[in-house]
Parts: sequence; C-alpha cells; structure tokens
Amino acid sequence: MNPPSLRHDDFEIALPMPLFLVVEDVGWWQGRDGSAHNEPYRTGMTRRHCLADYQVLASLAQRMSMRIQLAMVLCEWDRTDMLRQVPSATWMGGQWNNTGNRGPWLEETADFLRRHRQHLEIGLHGVGHEYWEKGNMQRAEFHDGAGIMRPPDVVRRHLEAFGLLLEQHGLGPFPQSFVPPALHHSFGNGGASMQRILGEFGVCHLCTIFSRARQYAPPLHEGLTWECGVVLIERGEAAVPWHRIGAAPPRCINGPVVSLHWSNLLHQDPERNEEVIAPWGDLLLAKANELETFLAHDTGACWTQYCHYCLAEVRVHGAGVEIDRGRLPDLAALSGPLYVKVRELHSRPWEVRGGKIVSSRLQGDGITLYAIQPSPGQKQLYFGPCAGRTSS
Repeated sequence: MNPPSLRHDDFEIALPMPLFLVVEDVGWWQGRDGSAHNEPYRTGMTRRHCLADYQVLASLAQRMSMRIQLAMVLCEWDRTDMLRQVPSATWMGGQWNNTGNRGPWLEETADFLRRHRQHLEIGLHGVGHEYWEKGNMQRAEFHDGAGIMRPPDVVRRHLEAFGLLLEQHGLGPFPQSFVPPALHHSFGNGGASMQRILGEFGVCHLCTIFSRARQYAPPLHEGLTWECGVVLIERGEAAVPWHRIGAAPPRCINGPVVSLHWSNLLHQDPERNEEVIAPWGDLLLAKANELETFLAHDTGACWTQYCHYCLAEVRVHGAGVEIDRGRLPDLAALSGPLYVKVRELHSRPWEVRGGKIVSSRLQGDGITLYAIQPSPGQKQLYFGPCAGRTSS
C-alpha cells in the first residue's frame, strides 16, 4: 500500500482512497422489525416505506455525482406470489401471500428507479434477507451464522427468484454487486464457493467484513481478495447502527465503502427526509476535497480504485512518477480508469505514457483529480508534467 501522498519537485501526488456509499436493506415496504415473530428484521421503522424514501436517495446521489449502490431485498415486490415456489425465501413458505404490499406505489417506484438508473444502482442483498427451514427463520439467506453456505441448488433458486422479481418490474439486468445479508459469508474455497455461483449470474463486486466471513483460505491481500472473477473488498463496520433512524453522521468516516442502512437516511416523516441526508452529503463532500480521498462515481470505480490504492506502487521517475500496476489482477471487474490527485502551486498540463487522461477536474486548494485509462495490457504508467510546457 502506498503512503498517503508523494512529494516531488513542486507538486504532491496521491492515489486517493475511494469513498463510496452503499445503502443496505432497501426494498422493504413494511418497515417494522418482525424478527420476534419469525419475520425479517426489515428496517426497524414504524411506518411503511414510500416513493419519497427512494427520491431522497436520488437527491443525495445527484448532489455527490455518485451512482449510489442500493443493496436491495425484493420479496415484498412480488406481484404474482411466485415466491410460493421458493419456500425457504419467506416466512409464509408455500402459502406466501404478498397482497398487502401490492398497490400503485409498486409501479410508481419502479418507474422512478428506471428513470434514475444513472443515480441509483440496484444491488443484490437478498429475496427475504433470512432463510426459513421448515417454517423457522434462520440467519441468514445464503449462509448460516458459522459461514456455511446454503445448499448450492437453494442458493441458485434464490438468485433466480431475485432476477424474476426484477423482471416483474422492468428493473433488470441482474445486479453486478452483492452485499451478504447479515454479513454471513465465506470465501477461499474456489469452485465450491458462493463466488462461483455469483459469477454465473454476472456478479463481480462484493463487499463484506472479512473477519465475520468463514475463510477457507486467507484473503490474497489485506482487505482485498478475488475468487472466480468476483472481487471482494473489506467493508468495515457500518458508520452507525443499522436500526438508528434518521442518524446523524459521525465526525469521521473511512473508505472504501461507507456502509449505511436505509433507515439511517430516513425520517419518520418522509416529507422531512431531506433534513436527514443533508449533513451526510456535507460530510462526504468535505472529505472528498482532501488530497488522499475522492468520491467514486460508481461501484466499478470504487473497486478498481481500491485495488490500485492497495496494490499499485507509485515511484518518482524523471520529472513525474511511475505507477506500477503489476500486482493487479487482470479481471473484467477492474477494467476502468484509475484516479490520481495532484496538488501544485501553479497549474500546468500533464501527460500519461501507457494510457490516456480521460477526465480532469479542479477541486480547489490547488488540487486536480485525474482519471487515467491504462492501455490494454499495460502495467506500467508514466504520469508527469508535459515536457517543454511551462507552468501558468
């Protein structure tokens, strides 16, 4: 892992830590915690969820220029009670009846999500979040509390059901991102892993707390590993407890993933939701102005940047720096640009050898954020001031 920044001549350069917002437990229509009655925990709110609870997430996303990841639970979106065919996915089993959650809000919200795909990414969290065996709830949907995966055929049925629920509302394709329910997960067992199954469905990004997962083999790097084409990164503890409604942000947050639960960002009065998200936006935007951090615009950008942050080496080379990407794996999930921040007293043009600058943005305090797309197969990049060009 690189030092926070590197000084050279009259500039300072950093591969910044990404900050990216993942909101878990989105999708419930009922808010109440049903865990004492063999039902899911849901969000813990005492009211039903509504369109305004999605609108406020899009508002926050637009303010931060970020496509927020929504880790969604979809059983209460079932239009046809098709989940009767997947009895382990709900508390009613073969008698599943979702009539109470069907109404005009379904299409209104689905239409909103379809129109705001550029702001809100649908991620996979689960069908019912928990697992029901012979009608009794167990934690959690895909792994038990010891990190033992549910039978592979059951896991596939749940994932297929999630995809069908998306299709009912025109919300496909299947997500590329996954947050394990209750953070019960496992990795390190290759072809027998859930990563193998997730890859079959197109999932390539996963975040969890590694210390809570069953590790058949240790992660390949601290806070980072990959298996069967799926890149797993360390989520860290949630910024605030999952059941704290309308939560105020902490004084400090850490990346790469800023993990929150839906109710943390909502008010009991949905017309006052904006009051809750405003200080979260303030905190994230202020943090992003630092040299050593930046707001990743989507899941892929966060995962790719975090891999560079952990594995790439930055060294002084001539008038600029060499960025050595030799330790990064060649995975489709990590094919996007890397981000570099430069702080300098006088702005000047910069150049890349081994890739190209695809965007640059002034951020104040003499800091510019550059996005660099490496050329195919290129592991070594040079980044420095343009030769023969003077400072302005």
